[in-house]
Amino acid sequence: MKKLTIWTVLPVLSLCIAVMMYYFWFQGWLQFYLADVMETVNHMGYITVGVTALLLYFTAVQLVNWKLNKGLLVLTYAIYFAIMLVLLFGKASGAQGFSSDTFGFIDTFMAGNLRVITIGNVLAFAPIGFLLFRKSPLTALFLAGMMIFAVESLQFIMHVGYFDTGDVFLNVSGIMLGYAIMRIFTVKQTTTEQK
Repeated sequence: MKKLTIWTVLPVLSLCIAVMMYYFWFQGWLQFYLADVMETVNHMGYITVGVTALLLYFTAVQLVNWKLNKGLLVLTYAIYFAIMLVLLFGKASGAQGFSSDTFGFIDTFMAGNLRVITIGNVLAFAPIGFLLFRKSPLTALFLAGMMIFAVESLQFIMHVGYFDTGDVFLNVSGIMLGYAIMRIFTVKQTTTEQK
């Protein structure tokens, strides 16, 4: 039954969810955030849906099996990091600047604007936190901060965005959210195994 689910139900379900995510969130977000990429790359919508479906499928397979397959995990993270590189450095905006309004996103979010981007700035970085779960909380926080500081600096240097302290806060929060989820999950799993 599990194999049947993996080979029939999960691909269809992953594709359906990917299509819904594209039409409800990604399409408008990509037009806003990566307008140049959307105009120059043919069939970007299909590519986005396909890559999202693959990520969802690979993740679902591991959840259904309730164990990690190292090869599948490496493939999943390779796709994830490729997506992140495009999202972080794919903007051909020519914009460069510095924003020190760390919590300016709160007013925008409360007004109902850019909510998807604000939430996306947190959730998109959570998978990085999963990789840091064996580190101490302070080490994980330090590594998260250094990583995002480097990304924001590169965006500034490459003229593909602003060095935004609000993004630093949201991205580091996302990494630490993933870290916390993984730590809670591993503690519960260890407790269950000891009983």
